Amino acid sequence: MRDFILLCLLALIPVFGMSQTHFISEFYDQYKDQDQVSHIDIQGWLLKLKINAEEAEGAEKIIDKITQLRILTMDDGNLVTPKEYQKLLKNMRKNGFEELFRVREGHEDVGLYIREENKKVTNVLLTVHGQDNFILLSLEGLLKFSDLNDLHLDIEGMEHFENLPDKKEDIPRV
Repeated sequence: MRDFILLCLLALIPVFGMSQTHFISEFYDQYKDQDQVSHIDIQGWLLKLKINAEEAEGAEKIIDKITQLRILTMDDGNLVTPKEYQKLLKNMRKNGFEELFRVREGHEDVGLYIREENKKVTNVLLTVHGQDNFILLSLEGLLKFSDLNDLHLDIEGMEHFENLPDKKEDIPRV
């Protein structure tokens, strides 16, 4: 009986993990099939195929830690209303995401958010919400904070990771 209960609990672990980012999947699924939307959903092991020889040296150890990468982009108009965007931000805070930075320039709002468990980054979200464009980059895995600025994939939105400090504590706070 004890083994049966343990087996049931082990089977539920993925369900609990998925429920914490379920709102991201719902948001992604809401827009991914629209005509003016481009989307990518890649499992971590497939990212290894994207790495070329010169990137492989430092990137492979980081790519091994990524379990999923999802990107949603809208370049010919933003279908995400301000109300829906605020709901996404509210769900991120409600689900334990910490805002690392948020920059508003003109009509564009760029934010980088992480969720940590036991000093490891388990989720990274990058949002770019503009009048004519939108990007949602969602990265799941088990990373050290210093791994984030070592991500050098040729994917839209990744340039925002280049200037992150090695330690989260080094990010200027107001």
